[in-house]
Amino acid sequence: MLHSSRARRAILAVTGLTFLVIATASLIAPHTMAEPFRYGLSHVDSLSEFRAVYVGLWLAHVAACAMAIKHITSAPVGDVVGILVLGQGIGRLVSAALDGLPSAAILPMLVIELLGGTSLLLVRPSR
Repeated sequence: MLHSSRARRAILAVTGLTFLVIATASLIAPHTMAEPFRYGLSHVDSLSEFRAVYVGLWLAHVAACAMAIKHITSAPVGDVVGILVLGQGIGRLVSAALDGLPSAAILPMLVIELLGGTSLLLVRPSR
């Protein structure tokens, strides 16, 4: 386990910025953002569900990253972000086992989520 507040702060900043970009793009252009996932956003309910996750939940991730950066010496705050990101990758692994590997456009997300979430759990704040 590595002890570095600076490295963890950088990982949290990149993670937060990534979720902010995704949330903003999903708010502005939901159909474009949903296209790579082959989501059909043809009804107000599907748009509501898409925005609940891709705008609301991702903005909550941004807030969690900001809180973790502000309280960088408190490991559990950043660990929550790591668990959330790692959980996405684990969900993709479960889907790969049950449904088959995703397309080449989606596969990098699996790798990034597993590496990012694991990094946040392994790179601990300095004491």
